[in-house]
Amino acid sequence: MEATKTTKKHQIELREARLLETAGQILLHEGLSQLSMERLAEELETAKGTIYNHFPNREEVLLALAVKAINKRLALFDAASMSQGNPKERMLAVNVACEIYVVHYPQYFMVENIVRHSAIWDRGSEARRNLLRSEEGRCMTLVSGIVRAAIASADLTLPAGISPEEMALSLWSLTYGSYLINITSPSLKDIGINDVHRAVRVGCFKTVDGFGWKPFWTEEEHARKFIQIRKTVFPDEKGLRHE
Repeated sequence: MEATKTTKKHQIELREARLLETAGQILLHEGLSQLSMERLAEELETAKGTIYNHFPNREEVLLALAVKAINKRLALFDAASMSQGNPKERMLAVNVACEIYVVHYPQYFMVENIVRHSAIWDRGSEARRNLLRSEEGRCMTLVSGIVRAAIASADLTLPAGISPEEMALSLWSLTYGSYLINITSPSLKDIGINDVHRAVRVGCFKTVDGFGWKPFWTEEEHARKFIQIRKTVFPDEKGLRHE
């Protein structure tokens, strides 16, 4: 009996994983307007009632996909924070993690933004909303923890009145904001931004240097370290652009 229950649970989990993967692909390639419970049932060749057995509405599908997304982002950040090297190299590893996330998991980046709209957020379950808040907080804690490690090792002295969390927010804003603009603005190339990933790399590099975070690197050293960290900390992820 126990084995039967375990098998059934596994089948449910597989079906839900396939459902979320399908939802992510529709969202990425066709947009939010094309994602519906009916469309999911059609793509999965199953009854619409089967979809409703897993999720009560489209919004809950999106929140579940966002939970999957932020779990991936947290795993990448965790690998970065636990990597070898000084705090500045570990912060660079977070930068690498962000680029991996945006380049190779675009449906995840997209859904994390979509679910913030109140029309979707308010129709999702409180349990999933709380989980998203919690996991996002853990991402921020990992990044601000690297800042604290730099302060403790005397590699960084923050100006009076600026907390590690505020510095982490400035880097998050630069990274997240740039990538969000990249997917929502059609005019970046018109103003000379041909490679948003390079712009983010350089922007973060100049920001931490502007705070006086040691050791200081040349741009060439920074670029070499980026590639080295990419290969050693994230060997199982696909290659990034411009390596």
